[in-house]
Amino acid sequence: MKQQVILLIFGILSSTLSAQYNEVGAFLGTSNYMGELSNQRLSNQQYRGAFGVFARHNANERFSVKASLLKGTIGGSDANSLKEADRMRNLSFRTHLTELALTGELNLGAYNIRAGKGSVPYAFMGLAVTRFNPQAEFRGTWYDLQPMHTEGKKYLRNTMAVPFGLGMRFNISYKLNIGLEFGARLTTTDYLDDVSTYYPDVVGMRSTEPLSAALSYRTPEVTGSFGENPLGKTRGDRMNNDWYVFAGLNVSVNLTDKYGLDFDKKYDVFKEHLKKPKTEKQQERDLQKSKYKQKRQPFWKKQKMQPIVKKRM
Repeated sequence: MKQQVILLIFGILSSTLSAQYNEVGAFLGTSNYMGELSNQRLSNQQYRGAFGVFARHNANERFSVKASLLKGTIGGSDANSLKEADRMRNLSFRTHLTELALTGELNLGAYNIRAGKGSVPYAFMGLAVTRFNPQAEFRGTWYDLQPMHTEGKKYLRNTMAVPFGLGMRFNISYKLNIGLEFGARLTTTDYLDDVSTYYPDVVGMRSTEPLSAALSYRTPEVTGSFGENPLGKTRGDRMNNDWYVFAGLNVSVNLTDKYGLDFDKKYDVFKEHLKKPKTEKQQERDLQKSKYKQKRQPFWKKQKMQPIVKKRM
């Protein structure tokens, strides 16, 4: 009776432990953005590289929590626009992004390695903090735009973002997983591209900050003449915040063995009754291995040492 109770307790503990385990992995993919310099859409000409690392806690078959650190680059240019007014505006930028995110993942089906359920689509949503730094190229040199105050306004180079999207994960072995993921980020800023509201007093800026004025109002590079002061004219769309996306491949390693238990000797006692009985072929293979090992033993190990009896004189 005591042995049965112990086995029952072990069974409950092991099933609980197998439902919860952790993963660590890496992300490799691409990044893009939607804003004023992409006509509020994803431009096929602006996909750039992205990479990162993550850790995932699998709470049960249906729900996981993931912490990630991702880096990528986004960019845009009026030169790619189909609208003549945008091409005349002649603005462009790039921004390096660093995102720290915490997301919840809901599996759209049971995901259980032990039960052989090793592939599942999932949806995710969470919260992120993102560092960005818009830059523009002028005469062969890249300049940080935020200190230039190209619209006469100050803004922070950090933003909150809401990551959400879809993915598909596959279990390759008890240790290895791969996945595909696409996620959009709705930000709380309209300055990923340094474009949001209206032109400042460019004529006034030219006398005190000529570089800022040149990066604010770039139409003269197209027309060849300065023209009228664009003060108060629309430069961006302040009603729509900027978006960015990450999409790519996840590769992760399970920090658990095939029984769903951590790699720790203290859990070995839980695993004995979880092992599946061996098939006849496996038993025969083990027997052959045992015989082969015995044949390869050194001669002196095969012989039993005979006791030495001293004769009494």
